[in-house]
Order: sequence, then C-alpha cells, then structure tokens
Amino acid sequence: MTLGLSNATGLFVAEDSGAPAGSTDYTTLVVLHGYSWVIGTFSKLIPFSQKYNTRVILVNRRDYRDARPLSEAERALLPVITPEVESLPGAIASATRKIDAYMKARAKEVYDLLAELATDEKLPRADFKNGKGGIVVVGWSFAGAWMNSLLAHVSTFSRPDVDLNEYVRRVVVFDSPYHTIGYPDPEDIEHRPFFDPKLSPEEQGRAFSTHVSGYYIHGDTPDKLELDTPLANPSPGFLRLAEEDIKRLQFNGPGLPGGSDSVLLDSGLKLGLFAALKQAALYLPTRGGGAWRDAEVRFVFCERSWWEVKPGLWALTKEVQEAKQKGLPLRNVRIVQIRGENHFVSWENPEVAMRAFVGDEDEVKGPTPTSV
Repeated sequence: MTLGLSNATGLFVAEDSGAPAGSTDYTTLVVLHGYSWVIGTFSKLIPFSQKYNTRVILVNRRDYRDARPLSEAERALLPVITPEVESLPGAIASATRKIDAYMKARAKEVYDLLAELATDEKLPRADFKNGKGGIVVVGWSFAGAWMNSLLAHVSTFSRPDVDLNEYVRRVVVFDSPYHTIGYPDPEDIEHRPFFDPKLSPEEQGRAFSTHVSGYYIHGDTPDKLELDTPLANPSPGFLRLAEEDIKRLQFNGPGLPGGSDSVLLDSGLKLGLFAALKQAALYLPTRGGGAWRDAEVRFVFCERSWWEVKPGLWALTKEVQEAKQKGLPLRNVRIVQIRGENHFVSWENPEVAMRAFVGDEDEVKGPTPTSV
C-alpha cells in the first residue's frame, strides 16, 4: 500500500507493516485511533506482525494529522446543541438527522478504505472456519463509535468491485468509554475533570491525557469505581512520555471545545446518537445482504483503564446475556478482557494488545509495565 492520503476517503494511512514474509493467509489488521491522539500510539504493534501472521495498517481519522480536514459542508452536519436550539420547533429532529448523516459518512469512509485495501493490495479473503486471513478492523476509544456506525450502516453500503462480506472477519471496539458505545451514566456519576473550563486548551489536553493514561483499581460496582486517583506505580503513561513523543502522538485540536470530536461527543450524547448506533450495531438487520453476518464483533476492555470504561463492560455484558436469553438476532458478540493493563496497552505492552485483536483468548494477561 502506498502510505499517505487515501484520495477516495480522506483517511491517512500512516504506517503499513506490509504482508508477512512468505504468507498467503495473513490477517490484515486495520486500526483507527481515538480522541486527541493519532495512530502512532499503535506503531509498536508493527514489530509483532510477522509473529502473529498479521499485516498491520494504521490509519488517522479525518480532521487529524495528515488526513483530510472536514469541509464546511461536513462540519455543518455537526450541530451545536444549546438551550436556545432545543427550544426551537423541529430543531432537535433536524439536528438528529444531521448528526446521523455525519456518522454514516464517517462509516462509509472506513468501508471504502477497507474495500480499497482488499482490491488494491489483493488481501487474503477471510477463512471464517479456521480464523485466518481477512480483515480485522479496530476502533480505539472514541473510534468505537466509528465501529458501531460501520456495523449499523454496512447493510446499506455496497461496491461493484468487491464484496467485503468475504473479507471482514472481525470488528473490534477497543476500550471505549460507556457513553461512546451507547450506555447511560451509571447511577448519576459524571466526572470528567479534564473538561474544566477554567483550564486553558493546552492544560485541558494534558489533563485529559494524564487522566486516561493512568492505571486504576476498580471494584465491581459503580460505587467502587476509582474516579480520580491512579496508581503511583506504574504512573500514568503520559507522564513518562518523552516530549518529542508527545508532540508526535498527541493532536488535541478536534478534541478541544469547538473541535469536531468535541462537538460530536457533546451533541451525540444530547441527541442519543451513540445509543442508536449501539442498538443498530449489536443486532442483525432483518434485510440487507451485505451486513457482515459472519463477522465477529469483539469488544475489548482493559482492566486498569480510567473509570469510564468499566460501566460499558458491565452494561454490555448484561445486554448480551439478556439478548441471548430472549433469542434476539444478536450479532456474534464476544467480550475480551485484558487483565492488568490500561487504555494505552498498545504503547505500553503492544504484544498483549495484538493478542487481544487477532488472538482467540477471552482473557489476555501480560506483565504490567513500570516504564515505557
């Protein structure tokens, strides 16, 4: 694959390990980054590509470094919801249609990139029976919403040149906070100190990164979530990064007030976007031949991540159990937990992350790092 901007999608292919030497049945792992960090946080996966018979392709989302900025027309689909807007007749219905269209367009970009890779790179098709080949696509953190949107809309997408049903073997929602995957606040807990309006934009970015890169010890109920204090050892990964790595890996703009991700998060929560995407993603449509019915939908959760991840694990586990009991048309959902690791396991212990993405373990364990 030629590294760089995908002209068809606006996404930016930042790194490509290339096909493992001598392999004709390798898996292609395509990863999208989260909120305020670019895809370089996953670059340490690449040295493990040969060992795991995996081609690793790392992608920056729209509006992030080197990817195509959103156009004015695209930004216009991100409504800002204020009390004044909420009071206008029909405003909420109109805003909901816009933000739905925005996320469908982002899903179509990912779909088209996968199709481009499959055709241009002549990727191996999926061997569903033996768990080999095909594409595993991962959305980390906030990009879990991209994965849910992809699953929610994929039955409406098609291409004349390739049938992605033959390629996509797994969709991975990786360590996403509960609200991003469509679940409500647990028992009225809402605690995000990094969004303090008293902080400057630079201070907000550093506060956010420090908070979400910490290691936390949580209990098994909402009242036993550790909201504030990470472990002293290992310390938050952000505090151990060299300044040149921070400059290379962090990209705050879209996540700061008024940025595209910031508006999407705020308005998406107010309009019920993420809950609607989750509902459409988890359950198979009654119609649509291109729904990726054979693909596994894997949710990966890190045990030591900041508090917003754990409630998503609890809520999803409950929903999946109840859906199976009721015989609902649930997708092939699998929940994987990474023990002892946090939100930045791809940087701190990359082989553990690789195992969670392409392996066959329900629990993945690795040594908790003490340094980067």
